[in-house]
Amino acid sequence: MVLILWMGMAVPVEMKSIMAADNGPQSGKSDQTIPLEMFQEAFDLFVSQQPDLVSSDVVISRFKVARNNPVPAGEVDIQLLRTNNRPFSRYVRVKAVISVDGIPANNAEVSAWLDVFETVVCAARDLPQGYILKKRDLYEERRNISRNMDEVVTDTALLVGLMAKRSVRKGDMVRHSMVEKKPVVKRGDPVTILVESGLLRVTIPGTALDDGFAGETVSVENSMSSKKIFARVIDEVTVRVDI
Repeated sequence: MVLILWMGMAVPVEMKSIMAADNGPQSGKSDQTIPLEMFQEAFDLFVSQQPDLVSSDVVISRFKVARNNPVPAGEVDIQLLRTNNRPFSRYVRVKAVISVDGIPANNAEVSAWLDVFETVVCAARDLPQGYILKKRDLYEERRNISRNMDEVVTDTALLVGLMAKRSVRKGDMVRHSMVEKKPVVKRGDPVTILVESGLLRVTIPGTALDDGFAGETVSVENSMSSKKIFARVIDEVTVRVDI
């Protein structure tokens, strides 16, 4: 369940229909103006259904409705639609399709400012470039991630064993762009080139010409012939030529 806050007040959102009761004619007129509270209720439900906010706390502010034109009297239904696939945070604007008694009556626009809070992984100490991350180097904390929702890491286990691509300061959120897998072999490393075919098994000394991860194909130099060949990384000292 998403916890949504309006002006500092907690509002647990239940998954339910937001079909509004018939407001009826107002002041004897045949039209009605939809109250702001009905749009807020629809927006609450809409936010709670966003897959990128499934475990988040959301603070909503600067809520506005544009083109809230009068509609005919009757039972009102508001359907909100995202207009793009960008992360649902910071300033958001969605289309509001308004129907009365099942008949489309107006297209309004809802906008708001969303601050999204999520438990993310942070650096427990300064991490230098090239450092291999360990569990003790990391901790999890609830942070405002609105500026970089698609970059944050929410599970410490996903970072352990990865290498810092650049220096990370103590207390900073560790983002996906800050880390990478550590190459199993590095350019210039001596390696054993393994060639197998049936019962034949041949090993040849060589030199890695690329950085490579386990299972990745890299170029290596056969030290006996000085020829460049391609081989698959097996471990820190072995590459294999697939025949």
